[in-house]
Parts: sequence; structure tokens; C-alpha cells
Amino acid sequence: MKETSFTFERGRGVVWVCDIQNSSKFLNDDESVQAMEQFFPRLHWLGKVAVYAAGGRFVKWTGDGFLAWFPIELYRELGPQAAKVINISKQLSLVNNITGLGIEGEARFRLKHGITAEHDALLTMVTDEHGEHFDLIGRSVVLAFRLTGMKVHFPSIVSQREIVEATTKEGISQIKFKKLNLSAEDRQRYFKGERWGTTNLYSSAERRPRPRSTNSLLRTVRKTIAEAEKPQTIQDETDPVIKQFMEDLLSGPTWTQEVFKNYMKFLREDFLGTLKMVASGIDSLPDKQAQ
Repeated sequence: MKETSFTFERGRGVVWVCDIQNSSKFLNDDESVQAMEQFFPRLHWLGKVAVYAAGGRFVKWTGDGFLAWFPIELYRELGPQAAKVINISKQLSLVNNITGLGIEGEARFRLKHGITAEHDALLTMVTDEHGEHFDLIGRSVVLAFRLTGMKVHFPSIVSQREIVEATTKEGISQIKFKKLNLSAEDRQRYFKGERWGTTNLYSSAERRPRPRSTNSLLRTVRKTIAEAEKPQTIQDETDPVIKQFMEDLLSGPTWTQEVFKNYMKFLREDFLGTLKMVASGIDSLPDKQAQ
């Protein structure tokens, strides 16, 4: 038997914990447990693909989710790397919400994400007869797990002010974050009474449209329709992380190819059809020209 060896070192990076909302409730429900059991392996497959697409290291499954690590050497790398994690976590939630990952049934499973900056992680490498194993621990690692317990707006991301500020210029403008003001009850419920790391938390928030004229709204809708009607392929995707993720979907098992097709169908047909209905409704308003 090969002797087991342990190696420890310190590291800095971005932590991503993904979890399923209300998983215990679904597992304890006879009507949804079968769908949940089918969902787990599909999430595991997609989660690993998403982590690798963003340049991370898949650490482990956590039952109904996963833990991933994105090491950085210099602090200035935090913004670009954190932006990749935020964008891919949103894309994972988007694909899941639109397609249900191809799981039949009425139950709809939603994902939650805790994303933190860990500056002093303890990294553990274990080598034994089964190969090499990796794990990590740190205060922000624990925090990321606890953040997934909170229910927030799509794409259900809870993070830190440090992450939000570092990514302001990194192409995540489509996601709005707001500061979370926690009560003593919130700290007890989600963080077991611990205060560390809970005073500067931010979550994805609902975007409220700015007041605008009907003509301005119609121009925006028509512009969106024109963009959606252009022939599009994966090669048109400008974000290399999202592009890699979608390519992996298309080249994966049969069920991921179906998920990809259903996702693209929604964007090209269902979403586009809704936009055209909105445009037609606005265009028919009797007072449109007067605004």
C-alpha cells in the first residue's frame, strides 16, 4: 500500500460555492424526489464544465452543489477572475432556469451562488494509492457556503463589497448588486451568530427599468429584436468563458446537446416572439406618437 503524504500551503483566490435552493424540501417530497435525483448528476456535469471554462479548479461535490477554487497570485487579478466567476455562475443559472436541464416534471430547481475573495486559504494536497486529492479551508471559504443559504434575486449571487468593487469595470454591468443590511436574526439564521464578513455583503438585485417615453421603449425593443434576429452561432459569443461553456454543452452527452438546443430555441423563438408581441402592443397605442 502506498504511503499517504500530505502537503500544505497558503493561497489566495476566488471561492465559488453553488447550491440548490430548497433541496431538502424536494428530497423529502415523494412527488419531486425522483426528479431531484435525476437533476443532481446533470448539475454535477455542468458545474464541472462551468468551473473549467472559467479557469478554475473543481474542488469537490457538496451533496447538492459544489465548491470551486480560482487561484490568483496578484491582488490586481481579483477583478478579472471574479468577473469570470460571476458571469459563468449567471450563465449556469440562466441555462438551468430556461431548460430545467431537460428534467421532466413540474418541479423546477433553482441555483444559488456564494462568491468570495479568500486571501489566506489553507490548501491541502493528499497523495495516496488512489491518486492526488485537493481541498481547502479558510474564513471566506466558510463564508461562501453560508452565503448560499440566503434567498436573493436572479441570478441568486451573494458576494462581498470587495468583489463587487473589483469587478465594476470587468463587464458584469448586466448584473445589479445591492448592499445587504443584516439584522441580528439574519446573522443568527445564516451565519450562526458570527459577525465576521457579514457587514459588507452584496447580493444580485432586481433591475427596475428607468421611466422612459413610449417611443424610447419601442426603439429599444426593436433594436433588441433586430439583434435577436441575426443568425447566431456559438462563434458569435464574445465572452470566451461563456463561449467555451456553450461549446462544451454542444459537444457533451445527448442530454446536454438537447439542453443546448432548447436554450437556443428559447432565445431565437420564444423570447423573440414575446418581444415582437410587446413591440406590436406598443406600436398600437393611440397616444404613442404624442409621447
